Amino acid sequence: MKSFLKYLLILCTPCMLFAQNENPTEALNGTYHLLEAERAGGNKQTKIKIFEYGKFRDDNVIAVAACQKCMPAIYKYKEEYSKDLKTAVFYNDIGLFLIAYDKESFIMMMPSKKEGAEWADFAFSNFYSKNKAKVAAMSQQKIKAYIIKISE
Repeated sequence: MKSFLKYLLILCTPCMLFAQNENPTEALNGTYHLLEAERAGGNKQTKIKIFEYGKFRDDNVIAVAACQKCMPAIYKYKEEYSKDLKTAVFYNDIGLFLIAYDKESFIMMMPSKKEGAEWADFAFSNFYSKNKAKVAAMSQQKIKAYIIKISE
């Protein structure tokens, strides 16, 4: 019986991992390292953000804060954008998109509000990852290339 359960778990694991890629889960929770420092409470700079995924009313959201006691920014899961881009996409009311890069990383970007601006023309962008090595290997050019790639 134990070997059967092991076999079943091994067969189902790829499906569970794929499902996490398609629909966000609590696996997104944790501490993320930033490519570029951002302003935190008290006008200080931080290179760390805390992500917490959950439900708020009828919406799936990610709360992103600079510290445990800091006021979080709330990003709502956008199913339509996620289906179009084939990756999880969250959005907040100021115009920031939080786009899954992989299972442990996100790109935050705000498209330029200039008339006729393309999707890859940013007013702001940054990279967040639970993995410091991925942050060290990232650049603004790679962020732009990724956004262009998924938006085609």
